[in-house]
Amino acid sequence: MSDAAKVTLSAGELAMANDKNIILTKQAIIDKTFLLFGGLVPTITETFQPIVAPHAALCNAVPKIFKGENYNGFPYVMMDYPACFEKHHIFAVRTMFWWGNFISITIQLSGRHKMYWEKNVLKKSASNPHLYVAVGNEEWQHHFEEDNYLLFSSLNAAQKNDLTTKTFIKIALKYKLHHWNMMQSILPIGYKEIANLLVD
Repeated sequence: MSDAAKVTLSAGELAMANDKNIILTKQAIIDKTFLLFGGLVPTITETFQPIVAPHAALCNAVPKIFKGENYNGFPYVMMDYPACFEKHHIFAVRTMFWWGNFISITIQLSGRHKMYWEKNVLKKSASNPHLYVAVGNEEWQHHFEEDNYLLFSSLNAAQKNDLTTKTFIKIALKYKLHHWNMMQSILPIGYKEIANLLVD
């Protein structure tokens, strides 16, 4: 076997490959994320019910919590609730845990939902210094690099105008993972901030 064909592990990689606790700990964190998100459903329902009640498809939406192993190289857990996914017409409140990065809450609107709520969302976002807005052209990207999200308060007039010409709008709150043990208290405040964008 040539040197080029040899596949070896470093000492650190070997140690990790032999450590079952790494995978068990990872699974415990993912399981607790499911529990965290699921436990927030009553709060989300109470927060958004008055807003989405006139929109039957949104009102009847059930929580969907799912996980994946590779968003830009790292595992994730997402919850969509309330949400309605139709071709070209999306309303979704998405909560996301992205391993090693953040927890976020995002409101995603396209089609008739963007048309219905866009004016309120853009107007109210301007007065909240913590809100990020998607400036990229890929609707299904969730990272907070500068080519995808910027703080709404940092946008210039041209960038704000560009938001109205896009086919979708995404407004998000981002939380550092070291606040994990306070998320049961922090996230309900975030849902109220997002819900407030939708009301007159």
